[in-house]
Amino acid sequence: MRSCFFCVWVVLFCASGSSQSIPEISKEGQQCLECHNSSTPGAVEQWRGSAHARASVDCYSCHKANPGDPATFDHYGLKIAVIVTPYYCARCHKSEVDQFEKSRHADAAHFIGSLDNVLGEVVEGGPAAMNGCRQCHGGEVKYSGDGKFDFSTWPNSGIGRINPDGSKGSCAACHGRHSFSSALARQPENCGKCHLGPDHPQAEIYAESKHGIQFRANIAKMNLDSKSWVRRQGLLRRPYLRHLPHERHPRPEDHP
Repeated sequence: MRSCFFCVWVVLFCASGSSQSIPEISKEGQQCLECHNSSTPGAVEQWRGSAHARASVDCYSCHKANPGDPATFDHYGLKIAVIVTPYYCARCHKSEVDQFEKSRHADAAHFIGSLDNVLGEVVEGGPAAMNGCRQCHGGEVKYSGDGKFDFSTWPNSGIGRINPDGSKGSCAACHGRHSFSSALARQPENCGKCHLGPDHPQAEIYAESKHGIQFRANIAKMNLDSKSWVRRQGLLRRPYLRHLPHERHPRPEDHP
């Protein structure tokens, strides 16, 4: 009797676990998974653990091409956008994209035409500038057609990237793909991808500050996946503000 009860419990546990791991998705999304489960299993696993998967937002929900986007191609009967730009994220996250477009991060690629960048290209050379300057600041991405890009402009995950559809920025620069994690974006180390080193040492300064020490000491008490940024409603303190314009003071209801 005891062994029978144990077997029933195992079956129910496995069934409940499998139902959570396989969200309800569109027919097109299922078509994507049938191939990408084997071709890019890491991306699929990241998506399966994401808030998008729990909300039944699948591959096609994000990669379905917008009308007028030049960087698209026909992929097994579907019109697919290669780059999921902020215009695509705005389908669901319009408020966040509007806030980001007013921020200094959105204009980060303006640096590329500056004297500092010219000196970088001359002193260190084009490859160093591509892997250094452009991977943080972004640059203009040029599409060659048929799902391919000019290799001198892609890949690029710079925060101020200028996309072929005219949008600015890369949400994945902070949130990652394909996990799309708020918790990842809120980690100070995530900012250190760019804000690090002798010419922009903000990450080191923050890490050694009282705020940085408090953040590390209290990280176990924080719900970093919380939708709320209001103190005592999700997080103890916020190390950086993400989407907000730098010129105005953030309000509690604003998305960071």
